[in-house]
Amino acid sequence: MKRPLVLLAVLAMVVGALARAQTRDVIIDITTGAGKRIPILCESFQTGGDRTARETSVIADTVLANDLQRSAVFEVTRSWIGTPSGEMQAVVGGKWIVNGNTVRLQGEVRDLPARRAIFSKEYKGTLRQRRQIVHQFADDIVQQFTGEAGVSQTRIAFSVQEGRNKEMYVMDWDGDGLFQLTRDRSIAISPSWSPEGSLILFTSYRAGAGPQVYVIPSAGGKPYLVSGRAGNNTSASYAPDGREIALTLSMDGNPEIYITDARGQSPRRITNNRAIDTSPVWSPTGREIAFTSDRSGGFQVYLMDREGGNVRRLTYEVGSTDSPAWSPKGDRLAFVSRTDSGFDIYVCKADGSNARRVASGGSNENPRWSPDGRHLVFASDRGGSRGLWVTDLDDRPPYKLNTGGRVAMSPAWSPRPSGPSSPASH
Repeated sequence: MKRPLVLLAVLAMVVGALARAQTRDVIIDITTGAGKRIPILCESFQTGGDRTARETSVIADTVLANDLQRSAVFEVTRSWIGTPSGEMQAVVGGKWIVNGNTVRLQGEVRDLPARRAIFSKEYKGTLRQRRQIVHQFADDIVQQFTGEAGVSQTRIAFSVQEGRNKEMYVMDWDGDGLFQLTRDRSIAISPSWSPEGSLILFTSYRAGAGPQVYVIPSAGGKPYLVSGRAGNNTSASYAPDGREIALTLSMDGNPEIYITDARGQSPRRITNNRAIDTSPVWSPTGREIAFTSDRSGGFQVYLMDREGGNVRRLTYEVGSTDSPAWSPKGDRLAFVSRTDSGFDIYVCKADGSNARRVASGGSNENPRWSPDGRHLVFASDRGGSRGLWVTDLDDRPPYKLNTGGRVAMSPAWSPRPSGPSSPASH
């Protein structure tokens, strides 16, 4: 079945100088079946400028091909490895120009076999930003084909176990740019990003008085106490507007879910049950909260309104569950369910129906969605050691993220970057 991509119906004038010889509208029909990826060809960038252009362009070629392959949108053939084995729908490439400390990427997408211009854009930044420049080009390619930007510019926060301690780290989605956030020689777990990506909530034992909730700048800095009340302070997450936080507190003697303001003040209890209520996460609209409770005997996922009303059970016919996570569009939830060997990861519709297992084998925990809803990152001990894995939810095997051999767990996927932090584009 042919599926015309409306966003690929662009005037050739967008290609700038290249488009001056091509004035017709370019419309591409991408032929794919349900769940199929779009076959494209990645060509090596043409180089110009300084002698360093060739060396850095080789890295840029690989980064772009990896970004597009991992987008779950494309099936990528790399021209520098072999010739295409089938019919390609488009070719991606362009020019990589280095002058001193400045990099310019003139990115191009063309149809095949006619090689008519589909999309062209120039990106500019410093040599230190060269990977970010390529990530931005990859995200724009995904948007051109799907109507929604990719997630190559996002980051992942997670915990690294070092002996008895667990420290918080952040890295790019492809494992590059690994950065250690905490050095407390304590336990830091359960990161949660603020909606704009500048802050990360996490649970820490750094004060030596039980779990407390802290916030730290995602670029690094000093952590600040958000909630250090008597008892446990855990499982904090920002509301979609960033003005409130949902978290679990036991200051009244029983683990209950509370809402505070973004500074951790003015706590308001929204569950009232003898059972353990924990792991609250906001729906994308901010009108509902999913959480885990053992009020039915075993731990299951429940939903409630943001004020605590209209509580209803979501999961049935699965083992003990935990770690609910809303998809970015609010149409699905991910959660873990206990098995004989550990935990499997499931995804269901927002009403609890159509639950299906998406990751099994070993113990798989803490699923968190990418901003485009095409991927789940999770922690797993598959393969022998605990690390971070990603499933693209398309029945392909999950792939492991590179954390430099570190024992990684408790991941959280950042929102897309916004504002002037991205390299310049024109």
